[in-house]
Amino acid sequence: MKFILGLLTGLVLGAVGAVLYSVQTGRDLREAVDQVRSELDNRDLDALGTRLEARFTQMQAQLEEKIGQAREKATAAVGQATEATHAAVDQASEGADRVAGAAADGARKAGDAVTKGVAEAVDAASSSGESASADA
Repeated sequence: MKFILGLLTGLVLGAVGAVLYSVQTGRDLREAVDQVRSELDNRDLDALGTRLEARFTQMQAQLEEKIGQAREKATAAVGQATEATHAAVDQASEGADRVAGAAADGARKAGDAVTKGVAEAVDAASSSGESASADA
């Protein structure tokens, strides 16, 4: 049973690979295999080497194109992250400024209240001292 499942899986993957090759290169895989087979039968290794070299050159160009696209996407993502970071820092700075301003206002109001309370306490103490002196 495992053998049959493995065989079927291999056949399906092979068919999918052949279709992908044909779509990607625009060439029929059967024709490419026939050409390689005939070159091997004729022992024409120069032609086979030239064909392989051309395919590797083509693959290298495709790979470099994909790498360039990945770099562009990474650069764009870094730019977006940088913008988001700057916006967050600006918002945090504005929030800190608001908090510092509110704290300064609160401290000033507390200082004014303490000063007023001390002044009232001094006035009350001096009036009680004067009334105690007048009673004596």
